[in-house]
Amino acid sequence: MCTGNNKEYMAPSSLHFFNQKARSRFRIRVQVRIHRLKRVNEFIEEQMKQEMEIENLKLYMENMRILKENERLKNKANLLYQENLALSLELEKKKVKL
Repeated sequence: MCTGNNKEYMAPSSLHFFNQKARSRFRIRVQVRIHRLKRVNEFIEEQMKQEMEIENLKLYMENMRILKENERLKNKANLLYQENLALSLELEKKKVKL
């Protein structure tokens, strides 16, 4: 009395075959999901890598700007120091003359 695909009325061997087929479909679906997740993860990792490279480049440019500004300020400080020495010498000369 086998009517339709009802599991209750299926013979044990056909029920076993049905379960194997269902498991096989399930495994395929799981493998497809895993494959999709791997592709999504690779895409996200690539985007993150590109964003990190851009951020690193911005930081590098900022560091170069700071280094140039630092060098400019060192030169300015050196000139001010020399000017201060020259003015101190002039002041000493004036004190000696008085």
